[in-house]
Amino acid sequence: MLLVMAASLAACSPAATESTETAPLRAVRVAAVESGPAQPPVVATGVVAAAAESRLAFKTAGVIREITVQAGDTVRAGERLARLETTEIDAAVAQARAAFDKAQRDLERGRGLFADDVLTQEQLDALETAAAVARAQLDAAEYNRRYAEIVAPADGRVLRRLAEPRELVAPGQPILEVSRGGDGWTLRLGVPDRDFVRLRDGDAATLRFDAHPGRAFAGRVSLLGGAADPRSGTFPVEIGFDAGDARFAAGMIGRAEIAVGNGQAQLSYVPLSALVEGSGEAMLLFVYDADTGAVAGRRVPVAFVSGTRAALAEPLPAGAQVVTDGAAYLRDGEAVRVVN
Repeated sequence: MLLVMAASLAACSPAATESTETAPLRAVRVAAVESGPAQPPVVATGVVAAAAESRLAFKTAGVIREITVQAGDTVRAGERLARLETTEIDAAVAQARAAFDKAQRDLERGRGLFADDVLTQEQLDALETAAAVARAQLDAAEYNRRYAEIVAPADGRVLRRLAEPRELVAPGQPILEVSRGGDGWTLRLGVPDRDFVRLRDGDAATLRFDAHPGRAFAGRVSLLGGAADPRSGTFPVEIGFDAGDARFAAGMIGRAEIAVGNGQAQLSYVPLSALVEGSGEAMLLFVYDADTGAVAGRRVPVAFVSGTRAALAEPLPAGAQVVTDGAAYLRDGEAVRVVN
């Protein structure tokens, strides 16, 4: 009995009371509430492509004589990349030039005969027409001769080589695909109609690539297609972005998160780690009051989740801070110690 009373007195002693009052405060981390779009982002996966690509071909049919570049080569504007065997084309030019020369001679003789009243005006007109037709045929043959070679339209890089020397190619058949350097890169996506109608030209996007882990690239919607792809049923969207010092190549896979609803009502965004328990209609989080050093529990509805953040259907006060690390162990009104 005496031992029990002694224990009780010891528990009520000033030393014991002081020990309880000076218990260390729970250490927590906090994060500021941010504002963001009132709609969930559009998330899609796409393929990297050069912002400006050209499929180069010969104007006429023929046998390829040479292709001087390989995929991946850097090219300069005006550099010759490929050419055809020109024996047949040169013969066509020579034939057209001979026909034009003859038509010019006939016209000169006709003008002399017309002056001597030997030819009628109608006959002279026919000779002038024949000379004009021959001139046009020569121009066409020389034009085809010039396009028996493929030259680089601008500084850039060869993306694909689609033919080989000694192959017989048709007019307009693509031989090389090249990009124009300095125009940047684009991520080509296919999105369903429910997401496509929410997008606007210029919407900001965040891009991530497995080839560059841990890095995010800023981009903007640069193209919204006018019709769905008949094979997939999705609508084409392109996002232009600057690669900076990162290396990219056509065909890389990337994931885009496009912010929509710019200029519309904003919602409060908090880290997912700030949500302690509950359902989507009422999730518990703790708001930190810097003046008192205490936290206040509050249940808020979640509108949607975007990446590592939750958008709240009911706004939190401007400048509010919510507890992230350590939130699961707190009680309403508890004083805490904030650490970096």
